[in-house]
This record gives sequence, C-alpha cells and structure tokens, in this order.
Amino acid sequence: MAAQFAAGEFSLFELPMRLVFAAGLVFFTAVRAYPDTTDPGQSVTVLVDFEKPYSDVSIDALRHELQTLFAPSGLKIDLRLKNQLPPGAEFNQLVVFKMKGACSMVAMPIGALSDERGPLAMTYSSDGELLHFGEVECDRVRHSLQRVLGKGYPEKRQTALGMALGVVMAHEMYHMMANAKGHTADGLTKHSLSAEEMLAGDLSIPDVARRAVQHGSGSPH
Repeated sequence: MAAQFAAGEFSLFELPMRLVFAAGLVFFTAVRAYPDTTDPGQSVTVLVDFEKPYSDVSIDALRHELQTLFAPSGLKIDLRLKNQLPPGAEFNQLVVFKMKGACSMVAMPIGALSDERGPLAMTYSSDGELLHFGEVECDRVRHSLQRVLGKGYPEKRQTALGMALGVVMAHEMYHMMANAKGHTADGLTKHSLSAEEMLAGDLSIPDVARRAVQHGSGSPH
C-alpha cells in the first residue's frame, strides 16, 4: 500500500513497510554501534549514504535542523557522511539513512520524476521491529518543495531543502528510536505536513513523542 497525499503535502509515515534486504542489512551491521557506558543515550550518530551528488549547503541546514529538533529530548545529534567515515569508527547509538536520488535543488528536467507519489521516507523493519535503518527519497522531497519555492534564490533553496530533509528524517527517527508505528495528533510526528509547515521553522516533537524517544534511547527524562 503506497502512501497517498494531496499536492503540496508531505506523507511521512513509513509505508510500505518492508523487510530488510540482504545488502541493506550488511551495510547496517558493517557500521555497528557500540555502547558508551560513560554517557549512555546522549549521543546519536546519523550516518547518511548518498547515491548521487548532494549540496553542502543543504547538509549544513540538515545538520542544524536535526540538532535543533532533538535538543529538547536531550539528544546530541552528530551527522556524519558515509564517504567521509574513518575506518573502524565506533558510535554510541547509530541511525543510518540511504539518501536516494539527487539531494540538491538543481534544475530538474521535465519528466525526470515520473511518479512523485508515495512516501518521502521509510523505515525498515524485521520481525515486527523497526530498525535504525531507512531511506529518504530526495527527488520527491525537492520536487514537492519546488511548488512552494519556485526557481529563484538558489542558495536559499538549498537551505530550504536541508531543512525539509531534516524534518523528514527526524520524523523517521521518532519511529525508529521509539519503535512506534503510529503517529501523534499534531507536531512533527503527525501523519502528514504541508510544504509550508515544513519550511516555517516552528515544528517541534510533541511531548508524548519526545518521551517515547527518550525512553527508547535511554536518555534521561
């Protein structure tokens, strides 16, 4: 079942849920997280793996958005790029995202995206458990933003893309870290958000979702 959304809306829930395929599972376990007994639950590394070119401006905005959104939960978000990861890297807690498509607000030829419907991001599951491994559909995200942003001010558009990616990923991280398949009635973790809401900069994680994330991550309440 594909997620349905009206024009200009972001459908953020993790349908269709799929079992992790072998290649994804190998990648996930290859960068295993190790417990940090000195500061449990405080630091979360978000590892992003891009399949196509991306914007450094968008990455900076993405990092800032994730850090801002999770700060009230007591979590310190460390965004890392897979292609810049040193050998033997170890982490306290790890979340992995495969960034599909072009994560940059470059000009998109007419017809380049044949089907913009469906989820903007998804979380993998195994035996009913949500894993800390997901995908983000960058082409769908930027295509949706173009309806609101137009084609002017390329630098601002790259920043806007980073903000939107941060919201999409934070929503999926709520599902992952709280092991929650449902949604809240409002805030960042509700069923869907408009492009305008994504770019307004005033979204937050509702208290009920924040407590679930804290419980799942081991962060103090």
